[in-house]
Amino acid sequence: MMAHLIEDCLIVIFDELRKDPSSLYSCILVNRFWCRMAMPILWKNPLEFKSIFNKENHKFYNLMISLLPRTSRQLLFDDDIELSLPTISKQPLFNYINFLSIISPKFIDGMIAMLKNERREFNESQLEPEIYKLFINNCKNAKEFYWKTLQPISQYEGASSCFSKLRTLRIEFQIVTSTALFGMAQICQNVEELKIYNCYGDNSGLTNFIDIQKNLKSLCLTFKDSKNQSKQLSEVIERKASTLKKLVIKPFITSLSPKFLPSLINLEYLKLNDESYNANICEWKKYLSIASLPNLQYLKIKMITSWNYFELIEKSLGNILEIKIYRTHNQDPLCTEKLIETIAKNCPKIKKLTIDAELENLNGIKEIFSNCRQLRMINFSTNNDENLNCDKLLEILTNSSSKTLCEFYFIGNWNFTIEGLENFFKSWRNTRKPLLINMYTGEKNYLEDKYRNVVKKYYDEEVIKETNLLEYEGDVKFFVN
Repeated sequence: MMAHLIEDCLIVIFDELRKDPSSLYSCILVNRFWCRMAMPILWKNPLEFKSIFNKENHKFYNLMISLLPRTSRQLLFDDDIELSLPTISKQPLFNYINFLSIISPKFIDGMIAMLKNERREFNESQLEPEIYKLFINNCKNAKEFYWKTLQPISQYEGASSCFSKLRTLRIEFQIVTSTALFGMAQICQNVEELKIYNCYGDNSGLTNFIDIQKNLKSLCLTFKDSKNQSKQLSEVIERKASTLKKLVIKPFITSLSPKFLPSLINLEYLKLNDESYNANICEWKKYLSIASLPNLQYLKIKMITSWNYFELIEKSLGNILEIKIYRTHNQDPLCTEKLIETIAKNCPKIKKLTIDAELENLNGIKEIFSNCRQLRMINFSTNNDENLNCDKLLEILTNSSSKTLCEFYFIGNWNFTIEGLENFFKSWRNTRKPLLINMYTGEKNYLEDKYRNVVKKYYDEEVIKETNLLEYEGDVKFFVN
């Protein structure tokens, strides 16, 4: 019993050290028992340790290649591909691939590139399938896979064991065929997070693959263009609406019919990014206006045309934690005013806010600070082209915002006087935790020594936690984190 307790405790400790590879590696060197416990955790996702991986990737790839079975080695040898492994003197102690939770094309591409550098004349198409077979046949705990190959991976030995436990799958749609998707759907049916890149038009294999997933919670669709509307894809989203909690569509939302929107009653995260002037945007506005998302917590929208975002917010039942609405080219001032008013009335739990605002919206901003007492970050952008004094905004931040607010972003001509900045930082010093403040502006007055001296003074006093105005060089015209 004690032995099992010690083992369980060590696993918990080692898992806590997962983001500290140096300490975890030291644990491996203590004794064989610790090594056996810590090694699977260290090798769960080697790409997490970027600093180590980038320095030792050659050894890493050699170690992976050393695990190739004799049949693969002989096949490659017959095709005049000789594998030289100077850093591996004997068979590794562990089958490290068995520990991996992520299969990334970076592994495969890295191995091929390394061998290609060693031999100028090299047919990589001969090696790629053997490496995929190596990973698929040995990796029994894969939870994430980036599918970016023409290889018939679902037909390889071990595919069922490897892919049946996948929870996150990314698919490069321009490379993966409809036939391959039908094949994968036979063994991979428990995906919770699905990301499809470069979608275009309807595809029966993709529709079938999405349809067969038993508990799809997150779907991200990146479209190649907005020429063709994918009606079948829209219909399958509607069929999966009961389990979907997160939906991301970019950069052309009009590539989908929006008829599924009212069905997304359990959605918590919605991100829409549209960069087209497609006439179908009117259909989207119609369905967004009638959709009710009572569980919505994250709303992120970027559209070229103006739209009444506040309608979704009003129906969220006060559950929203973050709103990020990017400026449109023809934003209606009345919509901005209504949006700010709606946020103030309907978002008591909000923690992060990114919106457009002007000086005439200061009363509404004050209401947001008064009613949204959990706000931690705010990002204001403005279309103001004049050098107007914005010190009043700093006063509102000081006097009306909650103690939780400590991160600011100002984009555009938010012009503050020296006195305004001094009073703001002075008031902040004894009442709030250190702040992160970022100003992106085209105004040169922020570059003058007197402004930078103010920032430096309060940075040295640890009133300001982060800003790089102090690193200003040449004609850089903004504060940036």
